[in-house]
Amino acid sequence: MKFHLKIKRLLLSIGFTLFITNCFSMTAIDVAQLTDSYNLKYGVLDFLYFYVALIGFYVAIILNFTKNTDRVSTSLMSGFILVHAFFILDFVLYNTNYQLKYAHTYLMSASVALLYGPLLYFYFKRINNQHKFKALDALHLLPTVVLLFFLFPLYSLPLEEKMKIQLGTSSVYTESSFFYIVFIPKLVSLIIYGFLISKNHLKSSKSKLYKNLEAIAFWKKGVYRMHVLFVVSYFIYGISISGLFFNAYSFIYQIVVVAMALMVLYISYMAQVQPKVFSKQIILKNTEFFSKYQKSGLTKSLSNELKQNLITLMVDHKIFMDNSLNLESLSEKLETSRHNTSQIINEHFNMNFFELVNKFRVEEAIQMLKLSDKNTQIIDVAYAVGYNNKVTFNKAFKKETSLTPSQFLKSVNEK
Repeated sequence: MKFHLKIKRLLLSIGFTLFITNCFSMTAIDVAQLTDSYNLKYGVLDFLYFYVALIGFYVAIILNFTKNTDRVSTSLMSGFILVHAFFILDFVLYNTNYQLKYAHTYLMSASVALLYGPLLYFYFKRINNQHKFKALDALHLLPTVVLLFFLFPLYSLPLEEKMKIQLGTSSVYTESSFFYIVFIPKLVSLIIYGFLISKNHLKSSKSKLYKNLEAIAFWKKGVYRMHVLFVVSYFIYGISISGLFFNAYSFIYQIVVVAMALMVLYISYMAQVQPKVFSKQIILKNTEFFSKYQKSGLTKSLSNELKQNLITLMVDHKIFMDNSLNLESLSEKLETSRHNTSQIINEHFNMNFFELVNKFRVEEAIQMLKLSDKNTQIIDVAYAVGYNNKVTFNKAFKKETSLTPSQFLKSVNEK
């Protein structure tokens, strides 16, 4: 109620000013219509955008608490999705006129406008090149610092003055005063970093990196393409508001928001169904793996044949239950070299020998515990699946299931 009265007083002051200037140029009906245009309003798209923004904030937080991820790349992607969610929320407040009610939110997303490119650029450098941050990299934050310096006078204004800016009655600033301070640098930043991201992405696509990890390749390609869509739509929006060719900026702006919403939903979806795209092992070990095996003489057909033989040995013959099994004895059973065996395990299972054996042993232990009773001894299960002691078994079991064997057995017996 107070909000509506405040808006009406400000709008009536506009009408009174124009009345003095142009006599009866603005009638009471005009003022009423103007007042209605600034009332709070809601639409289906507003609710959808708001929901997407909430998803973005949620996923940005959850990503930082996900286990077994590369903290650097996860933090970069978390910041990237957070910037998108922040912008979408800003748009919702603007489109529903809530930005008038909460005037201090005016241009709030402008504070992070120059972080889109750097965050995604360093994310791609991290996952493609295992980039380690240096002090010099902080220079990429300098444009944001300069932008905040220019925006500070606006952010420090009192509430009513910000409302007047949005209503076009401020004697301090016009609504377009900060527009080009934000828009032009943001567009230039997106284009420059878009080029750098494209260069990094296309270069990594031509390499053998991730060639056997389709989910990772699909993930990177999806993020890259949607970011390109966002940059292109924002560029077209810039042309639109310039008025050089057309003036459909309202419609184009919706496309920009839709592009950002799709990015948030895509990242959120992949975080749920393909969490391995954030896996520490994948991001930090692939370069070492491919450099190690790039001169290997193992052909594709032989590689697939050895893979099938390995699966047969593990699944049908359960050789992992032999506590004396090692890489040498496994290679003898596959009738190949230790080097080839190691490559097969890394290339097809994205694990080393010990991780693969532990995985099969733990899975077998899970099946045995499910069929066991309250009198079952954990140590007996450990020995049965190939472990020599309970400590090693407990450690491997908890790593795979997040539970100790005792906790798992208790949960089975309670059902």
